[in-house]
Amino acid sequence: MRGISVVLTLLSIVCCYAQVDKTAEEWLQKTFQAYNQLQSLQSKTTLTVLMVTPRYPEGMPIQKYLYAYTAQAPARINLLVKDMNAQGEGQRYLSDGQTFKAGTESKPVANSGAALLEHLSSAEVVPCYDLVFLIGGKNSQEKFRKQITQLKVAGETEKQVTLAGRIKNERGKEDGLEIVIDKETLLMRSLKIRTEVKIEEQPGAFVLLMEFEPTPNVAVSEQTWTGK
Repeated sequence: MRGISVVLTLLSIVCCYAQVDKTAEEWLQKTFQAYNQLQSLQSKTTLTVLMVTPRYPEGMPIQKYLYAYTAQAPARINLLVKDMNAQGEGQRYLSDGQTFKAGTESKPVANSGAALLEHLSSAEVVPCYDLVFLIGGKNSQEKFRKQITQLKVAGETEKQVTLAGRIKNERGKEDGLEIVIDKETLLMRSLKIRTEVKIEEQPGAFVLLMEFEPTPNVAVSEQTWTGK
């Protein structure tokens, strides 16, 4: 019986990975490699949270943020986060690779991308996935890949390819996933995660949409990371 159990477990693993299309896997790995090879990355990224209900099937925006940043692996960043539904210029976050600064608060980074991402999360900043892949490096990329349970090429044009599938969330359930990749740079143009929920006892969803405007390999200097 134990042997049968082991075989069934192995079969379940094979079936799980079989749901990730080979071509989609290749596009994802090309994207990871593109982020690994960047000397620096600049982007203006819009992060939107949509609430989907029977009344608003296309989604009603309930939160919207603009992220303007320059970043360099493993742990340098100049990031401005602005709430598009609030007054003010937003909050700036800086890291020169050694120290992370948010307002008057400073924390050590020690040239660690993982530490920088942790400090951003502690400051209630949702790290964009391009930053996760760039700063988090191969460990973050592999963690993201292992969470994917289904992936296929859902669309392709001359300029971009769309991958669609499912990804496990922190609760162990699966969310919808869509990634649009620019064919020329192999960087992401958008990433969408859809979580199915009940809203007022009706079927609904919350959608996290990240839309990227990446400029790879911009010129940087030490002043970039000090904000001066």
